Amino acid sequence: QAPGIAYPVLVPNLQGYARARAAGAQEVAVFTAASEAFNRTNTNAGIDESIARFRPILEQAALDGVRVRGYVSTVLGCPYQGAVPVADVV
Repeated sequence: QAPGIAYPVLVPNLQGYARARAAGAQEVAVFTAASEAFNRTNTNAGIDESIARFRPILEQAALDGVRVRGYVSTVLGCPYQGAVPVADVV
């Protein structure tokens, strides 16, 4: 690893977080989609459920002093439902 470069690890749940930490991850990332259809197809969970999965990760990361990034996909459109309303993004 290069000094000064962050290497965030994408973690889908608390088990993934624990595995990432065991492998030496110092920064993690959580993710969801603005499209319900995309979330259901890719994570088998709705938007609300996927966000609820973040909470234990965020709590543990805070205790561990680990930085967390968050990503939201399909903000400009979804391959399954098409356009995503702005209200669903913000």
